[in-house]
Amino acid sequence: MTDDERPLTAAENRERSERARARARARYLAYLATVLDQRGVADPAGMADAVLVALTEWSDIETGQLCRCSCHPQLPSSDLHDFGFACNCIRTRDQRRDSVRELLNSIDDEYWQSPEGLEVRAADNAADQELQAWLAQQQDVVVDSYGGWAPEQWRGAVDGHSFYFRERGGDWDLEIDVRPLGQSMRVVGGQNDDGTTSYRHLELERGDIIASGTSYTDGYGATPVERAQFIVTTIRDHLTRAECTHYLDRLDAVSGVIGCTAKWCPRCGARLESPRLE
Repeated sequence: MTDDERPLTAAENRERSERARARARARYLAYLATVLDQRGVADPAGMADAVLVALTEWSDIETGQLCRCSCHPQLPSSDLHDFGFACNCIRTRDQRRDSVRELLNSIDDEYWQSPEGLEVRAADNAADQELQAWLAQQQDVVVDSYGGWAPEQWRGAVDGHSFYFRERGGDWDLEIDVRPLGQSMRVVGGQNDDGTTSYRHLELERGDIIASGTSYTDGYGATPVERAQFIVTTIRDHLTRAECTHYLDRLDAVSGVIGCTAKWCPRCGARLESPRLE
């Protein structure tokens, strides 16, 4: 409801209901006339009118006003289901399913064609183009898929190591060297033609979790490019630490240069000795 709209008054609501009943009466009069004509009735239109009057027009014995008590047959007071001629009771399961799909698609199409939807789509396209331009300049970085909401997921490879990034509810995990477990689980795959639920087997994969955190982690970013940079940097920092020799054969020389015992690797930043409790 917009600011200019207001709830209908009782009188306006009655007027709208009466207009709907008038339209419904015309529809049912034509419908009954057709049925009666198929049954060989001599005056199908006149008989149809008499039947509708007898069934739906019950008057108060004292006031003469039409009685709207639900104990009497009533004509529809709204155009719900096209006054009853498109009710789900006269549709097959497939027709009902198609109708729901059409409704959902129309809602989806209507949103994406709205000013808000067009703005969101334009922003998404611009962000994706920015990401693709960034990836084109990177060496040994591949993004196979990304996106989603609750969870947000990224899959790809960095320096030959496959990765899987997943964020949900502000918490994220980053796995590398993703490999099959040799196990599968049954997941919903859609619907069969008869309306029953279909299932498929999803092969399970798992990698080594190298980092976890929240969306407040430094460098996490807000755009696809920033998120990709964060993932790549996190993986490369891990690989550097994992492969670093920490200059163990030259620690004395390093300590001499800085004037104290080296506690952190100057290359990867790893702690070189366990902290001691004073």
